[in-house]
Amino acid sequence: MFVILLVVAIDLIGFGIIIPFLPFYAESFGASPQKVTMLMVIFSLMQFISAPFWGALSDKYGRKIIISFTLLGSVFAYCILSLSTSLLALFLARAFAGFMAGNISTAQAYIVDITTKESRTKAMGLFGAAFGIGFILGPAIGGILAGSDPENPNTFYPPLAAGILSLIALMLSIFFLKGKINDKKSIKDNRLVSLLNSLKVPSLRELLLLSFIVTVIFAMMESTFSLWSERTFSWGAQQNGYIFAFTGLCGAIVQGLMIGTLVKYLSESFLCRAGIFSLSLGMLGIALSSNLYQAYFSMALIAIGLGLFLPTIASLIIGSVSAERRGWVLGVNQSVSALSRILGPAIAGILFEFIGKDSPYIFGFIILLVTILLYKKIFIK
Repeated sequence: MFVILLVVAIDLIGFGIIIPFLPFYAESFGASPQKVTMLMVIFSLMQFISAPFWGALSDKYGRKIIISFTLLGSVFAYCILSLSTSLLALFLARAFAGFMAGNISTAQAYIVDITTKESRTKAMGLFGAAFGIGFILGPAIGGILAGSDPENPNTFYPPLAAGILSLIALMLSIFFLKGKINDKKSIKDNRLVSLLNSLKVPSLRELLLLSFIVTVIFAMMESTFSLWSERTFSWGAQQNGYIFAFTGLCGAIVQGLMIGTLVKYLSESFLCRAGIFSLSLGMLGIALSSNLYQAYFSMALIAIGLGLFLPTIASLIIGSVSAERRGWVLGVNQSVSALSRILGPAIAGILFEFIGKDSPYIFGFIILLVTILLYKKIFIK
């Protein structure tokens, strides 16, 4: 367990490095807010296409080989990003990175394989904590390397550092992960077939739809926050790196230290709904923020919400299918997440550019409240 969590954490530190500086990197080539968010859309579009493919391959050939291969792809993607000299090159680099981003669902499947049903939620919480570590250290490192000037960010060192970290994660996966090949029947569904098959299962369909909506709203925030803070507080990559790191810390505390205890006393369904409510308040809080303290508090609410939602929804989704289809369902869920990250930034970019910088957050707040009301029956067991 420790090794796979370490691999995920190191890889996600590299991913987190990119978050605070990528919008400024794109703006250095004259990109509008809508084009900045489309840069994030292309990553998720390619991830959407490839995630069930990687999940099915991991069911057939084993988790280790897929994790290692996708990490190798990430190394090359970051190298391309560090050498980009145009907006087109940025899009190509992010497209390739998205295609190779199947290691997350495969790593989830690896953890599921080595845990029992009783310990699964806690394990997913630790997995989320590894995410949190990545989003604590990554954005802070990326912000420091990129600098505080939003108009002149350093565009070489952040992706180079991310590539080095992915290389370290690759070495760990090769030498320390167990390479057991699954004897389970291979799932050959492609992306479309996988999604259509998942929609035939009522309980799974409802859970995936819930995951889709929440991730859409979070992606709206994630894709526009640096642009919002630049226009609200004149922040650059460094300041955004710090607040994203703070958000990651809050999420890691919830998922790593609290969720295992909370699930003993409160149902997964209740914690899932509480997470959505906290996220909705955080979205509204950002729109109403007029100083950095309010912004930090709002981001903490978002982190707490995700910390409660992500491990519980993952456990509920996993529990809705048989053991031999765990890799498949996690691949489908990763595709749903990627589809959300296609739609979320696309909507946010349009709202941000044509209505106003606060509109994505107000819209997200409203949608999440409506979701809690309309899908209340999902949480009643």
